[in-house]
Amino acid sequence: MHFAEILREHWPSYVECATGPIPTRHWRAVEAVLSCRTPRRGGHVQHCAQCQRDHYFFHSCNHRSCPRCGSRPQAEWAARQEARLLPVTYYLITITVPDPLRRLFALFPRALYPLFFNQSAEALKQLCSNPLYLGGEPGFISVLHTWTRRILHHPHLHLLVPALGIKNGGCALVHPPNQEYLIPARALAQRIRARFEAELNNQYPELAARIDLSRGSQDWVMQCKEAGRGKSALRYLAAYVAKSAFHETRLTGYDAHGRVLLRYKDSSDNQWKSEPLEPLELIRRWLLHVLPQGLVRVRHYGWLSPAAGKTLHRIRFLLGLGPMRVRRLLQSPLLCCLCQGPLSLLRCLLPVRGPPLSRTALLQAA
Repeated sequence: MHFAEILREHWPSYVECATGPIPTRHWRAVEAVLSCRTPRRGGHVQHCAQCQRDHYFFHSCNHRSCPRCGSRPQAEWAARQEARLLPVTYYLITITVPDPLRRLFALFPRALYPLFFNQSAEALKQLCSNPLYLGGEPGFISVLHTWTRRILHHPHLHLLVPALGIKNGGCALVHPPNQEYLIPARALAQRIRARFEAELNNQYPELAARIDLSRGSQDWVMQCKEAGRGKSALRYLAAYVAKSAFHETRLTGYDAHGRVLLRYKDSSDNQWKSEPLEPLELIRRWLLHVLPQGLVRVRHYGWLSPAAGKTLHRIRFLLGLGPMRVRRLLQSPLLCCLCQGPLSLLRCLLPVRGPPLSRTALLQAA
């Protein structure tokens, strides 16, 4: 079952039922999904020498909200980050936006998500600089995640933090006094709340006026768990880097009432279950996680930032490590789906030229 088929059938009804203007980023996401792996994207023709058949392969859209794309960039990102892992203990910190603020995040993502990133990072840096906890500058990765397993809106950040800091201009390494404890979770949550509310009032007073910060924002929920050497945590985070809120393999068909069945794993009992959703509700939930163009979902801070390449090399030298080596990803050869014979490139197919589909054309294509 392909999500593009659901969009093609139900997108016009979604547009008719919309209570307000549909954001441009939603139209672009719909266009990408409808054109993914179609002649509009171009492709190539492969020939099988055994059965003498030609096979057409059309290119993917590579939109980060497409439920069919993202597997290759996800694996490449994980391989690059695994090469940067250090032989220290890692901690996975999860910071969740309180429920009264989530609707505001959904309405103004371009303003609030960068604010969320920056204030969480600054609060963590301040707390780690305390000699009681780390006593130095940390380096960490911050990944934005906006959905639950049922594709509901649940914005939160995952921060992967190695238990290692630098001081004296990067010439000395420091470790936490207690290797089984990094920072107090409650203190970090209070700092993030205070910084976020202060910057919200300062930069976006019109948005702060929409909620009662004294009552509505509440304490930010935060968890800090040990993540071993970080490899399993990185692979867990990689699923959020270049992929959509769900993969279309989780769509198992329609029930007797015409609702789409969405498979998800229930966290309460760790069992796979199916939730029937109206097609328009499935589209609505999917669009909740279409981020504005240019909004980065993954950011690096401290000595893991892109500008601190020399500092990271110095840290590896002080730890007695050699140069970083990125694991090569092997690509499986293309085989004929009929006889399993090898395929050879016959010719390339140019994409269908023309401007992006207009909203009228999108409705007609759907």
